[in-house]
Amino acid sequence: MENFLLTKVEDIIVEEINLVKATRDQAEEFKVVLLKHIDEGSLKIIVDLHQCEFVDSTFLSTLLIALKAVMEKGGGLKLAAPKYEVDEVLEATGMKKVFDVFPTVEEAVNSFK
Repeated sequence: MENFLLTKVEDIIVEEINLVKATRDQAEEFKVVLLKHIDEGSLKIIVDLHQCEFVDSTFLSTLLIALKAVMEKGGGLKLAAPKYEVDEVLEATGMKKVFDVFPTVEEAVNSFK
């Protein structure tokens, strides 16, 4: 099973997290995936969290690293479709003030247009 599923909507990268729990065990792999997109010039990235029921601090750190890298190049990274539990973690950690978070991937895509 692939942990991360890539789709593209025009020039927007959508990385679906294909995990119930996104933890430090997958964080490094995901960091490599995201930074590769950015290095290749993809500056509009959406992380689809609809399957995740849990994210840990290491995984959140990976998202922050990617956000910083893409913003330095004038792009953006947005989060989409977090389940209630993940949304609560984003709120409690202050990440909802850092990331644009959308209820659906479609809304996140439209926000780039």
